[in-house]
Amino acid sequence: MICAAFFRSRLAAALAATATLVGPVLAESFKMEGSPVLAHVMFGAAPALRKQGIDIKVGVEGSSTVALVHMGDELVDFALTTRPLTGKDHANFPERELKEYRLGMQAIAFIVPADVWESGVRAVSKAQFQAIYESKIQSWKELGGADLPIKFFNFDKGKGLWELFVTWVYGEIRRAPLVTFPITIESRDASNSVQFTSGAMGVASIDSIDGKKIHGLAIKDESGALIEPTAANVASGKYPLARPVFIVVGETPVGGKKRVIDFLLSPAGQEIVAQSGLIPLKDLAPK
Repeated sequence: MICAAFFRSRLAAALAATATLVGPVLAESFKMEGSPVLAHVMFGAAPALRKQGIDIKVGVEGSSTVALVHMGDELVDFALTTRPLTGKDHANFPERELKEYRLGMQAIAFIVPADVWESGVRAVSKAQFQAIYESKIQSWKELGGADLPIKFFNFDKGKGLWELFVTWVYGEIRRAPLVTFPITIESRDASNSVQFTSGAMGVASIDSIDGKKIHGLAIKDESGALIEPTAANVASGKYPLARPVFIVVGETPVGGKKRVIDFLLSPAGQEIVAQSGLIPLKDLAPK
């Protein structure tokens, strides 16, 4: 008679072989919610985290504020935000020790194709862009360029990039007028649309600027100074179309949560941040 110990040893060997084939057992699973731009980072980080036995599920249905509320209510484990924590956030969840970790900066630029750039348009002021957005300026000639109609590509109302430039122009999102420009979905879509459209203008992350087919307009401030869309100007705080991005947890992270944070702050994690169109922390450090 074959003893039970024999069957147990065979079963253990089979399970070990199966684990070798499919990889490490996913010991921990975490839910995340928030900014779409940070969702790209997490999708990129997922394979490396899976090798550490961590599975992540990422949702992008709500805003940073909604994500923070859901995290505070323990509906998700992490909030992915494009703003720092506020006193109100802490007051909403006094029993929780909210912790934020900056992963980098999101910076966008007004982009134009070569024909607009070569016609002499190199910068735009807040007042000029507001006039473009409200269709009060409709030709590049009014900005010192060629007599070409301005073809602006917008983002969906309420989406991350839209919120960033509209807040810069109008101060409050609710003050932005309804407009009927063609819509782009993300930075890559905006870059492609601008590149192949004469007289175009769009909004994209600053890593989209190649200086050949896609050019980034400087921001002309109230003194007339031109602020170029560069990582150095973002790091110094001079460039206005930028904001920090964070991952937030409800307590001091330990175990798998700590490993998630540690990976995102590691050189490998920060490379994923850069590949997602964000400015990594090393490029924001004082030179």
